[in-house]
Amino acid sequence: MNRQSFNKLHMAAIQAFLRTALLSFLLPGLLLCSCSPQAEKGNMVSAAGQGRTSDRISAAAPTIESVHRTAQELSDKYKIRILCGSDVPLSYADYTAGPLEDPVRIDAALQELDSTLSIYPPEFFATVKEGYCDSITICLAKDLYAASDAFIESANAFTTVEDGTIWLVLNADSPLRRGTLIHELTHVTDYRLLGMNQMKETEWNLLNPPSFSYYNAYLDDTGTDLRISGSREYTALAEEEADRIWFFDPYSKTFAMEDRARLMETLLQDSGDSAAKKCFSSPHIQAKFRFYFYTLRQAFENGRWPEETVWEAALHEALQ
Repeated sequence: MNRQSFNKLHMAAIQAFLRTALLSFLLPGLLLCSCSPQAEKGNMVSAAGQGRTSDRISAAAPTIESVHRTAQELSDKYKIRILCGSDVPLSYADYTAGPLEDPVRIDAALQELDSTLSIYPPEFFATVKEGYCDSITICLAKDLYAASDAFIESANAFTTVEDGTIWLVLNADSPLRRGTLIHELTHVTDYRLLGMNQMKETEWNLLNPPSFSYYNAYLDDTGTDLRISGSREYTALAEEEADRIWFFDPYSKTFAMEDRARLMETLLQDSGDSAAKKCFSSPHIQAKFRFYFYTLRQAFENGRWPEETVWEAALHEALQ
């Protein structure tokens, strides 16, 4: 072997050694990139999202302090005062309430509240209370019991007006239904409409069967809940022909306010109930919705409403 050949062989050996060393250094990284893209992505998220991980833990295990903060954020967002924990009053004119201190239950109720309140037009509740009351206050409590024999013994929720405040009190010890919230929020709206003479009850009554009168009570003469003992005549639970339906159920016949609240609840809770579909097919029910929607726009439209509200869109879809 001459020197030139030796030099070539020597250089080739050095180059081979360097390539081997370089590959052994790069190989783990190359394997990670080619075989475990998700693992690498996960590591990046974990490393970069320390704060978000903490937030997720907080969301999974809410505390009294965190739910109070959330309640305040929602209060600011929707211009409704939302109270929870020890801030909730426990005595009202018609009902008493028990304190709810479980942050998990409160957090779940706040999430449902946020979801439901978001369907209303911008500044809706600020407009509702304008010129009528100082505050609309939602309270998250439990164990709601009637303070007199004139009311249903226990309730999932109730709404009342006292001392310049519309109080909406919810039993949040069990999961809240959107329908329940819609029902009570309709009462909130109706208190303002009636208090400011913006609901024309005489015209509303013309949309009912001839000679019909609401019971104007929750209990019959024997003290039985009218939801049980009330007549099913003219309701979607009994009548088969659409033009004989004026009400959803017997509870709708207790008060005009309950009639409107029951209709809005049924329309917006999206239950797919067969009785609800039958109800919406009634020309009398459709006339009630149109009258109520017109009244809402006349009273509360503030220039920021969509061309079609959620409830108007829901009725339009129900009629398809």
